[in-house]
Amino acid sequence: MPGSADVITMLGPKPEDRQLVANATKWFKDFNFLPPIPLNWSGQFTDVPWSKVTLELLLELMVKSTASNFVLIIHGHVDGSGLYMPIAPGQTKQSLEHWDLQKMMDVDAGQSTMGAADISRMGFTTGVRGNFDHFQKIMKLMQQVRNKKIDTIEFRSCNLGKNIMSLGRFRQFFGARQVGAPDLHTLFGNPDTRVGDWFLQRHLELHKGGSWETYKFPYALMEPRLVCCFEVNYLRKPEKGGHVIADAKDTFDAWVKQYIAPSGNVSGNNMAMHGLWIADVPVKPDNPGDPDHRPVLVTADTHDTLGSWGPDPDLTPVRRFMPPLSDEYKQHIVYAR
Repeated sequence: MPGSADVITMLGPKPEDRQLVANATKWFKDFNFLPPIPLNWSGQFTDVPWSKVTLELLLELMVKSTASNFVLIIHGHVDGSGLYMPIAPGQTKQSLEHWDLQKMMDVDAGQSTMGAADISRMGFTTGVRGNFDHFQKIMKLMQQVRNKKIDTIEFRSCNLGKNIMSLGRFRQFFGARQVGAPDLHTLFGNPDTRVGDWFLQRHLELHKGGSWETYKFPYALMEPRLVCCFEVNYLRKPEKGGHVIADAKDTFDAWVKQYIAPSGNVSGNNMAMHGLWIADVPVKPDNPGDPDHRPVLVTADTHDTLGSWGPDPDLTPVRRFMPPLSDEYKQHIVYAR
């Protein structure tokens, strides 16, 4: 069974990206745990500034590492076709598609060559100030990473597990024994925490502004002993505030061990949070009649039943939150082996 893993984050420059890095850092420091295998954190956490994010740098970091397992937190395409990261410095294309990986592997195997159309599609530039010279460097780094014989790479990249062909190409490119990724949105949060019946009975008063999702424990259709609530954006993603409130400290601690981390406990006024999340997805072009020019949204169909816990049926029609120790979380981490 795999053991410890180095964590590498390669996210954007926006405030929400920086908050995501802070939340992920807190998760691994507080709980040192990533399901479902599970992996422990090695203690090495590398956050790469967006101005330096490239596949080339990722390969360099993996080559330098002594770890045989990695957790990679990088934004994923909604259809699972790749990651939001350039291939090399000076790249004109800000995304890495599984087609790019396959092309590089084909060239390395002598089954293909790089023509002008390939260079353009992959976002390389040529000429005096072009960056195509990075292509050969990346090919060498790919071989160096493969020679490490990595055991496990866990992507916590939204939706990468939706496309098993894409996931398989990532596994082949890195030469790992197995690569896992979620087929849903990945959540790292830092909700406020409170304990006491007074707070539990009045938690809705904290839902000021915006839209909220409310989850009741232990049962969905009765008065809860604990609630887990998230403020969400227009895609119903929990990118804002939230809170976890229990009637008693024992209830809180038992909930953490059952749903969040097996050896976890919480103290203070907030806690690290991780999980998967069913987000709404755009499915049609912008409607010109919509003053916000936003696309039509549809909730992803995951064929999940309500189960013993879930959303308040009066407030939240779809269960979106999948905590890390739930069966639903395991079902939505897809592996290529």
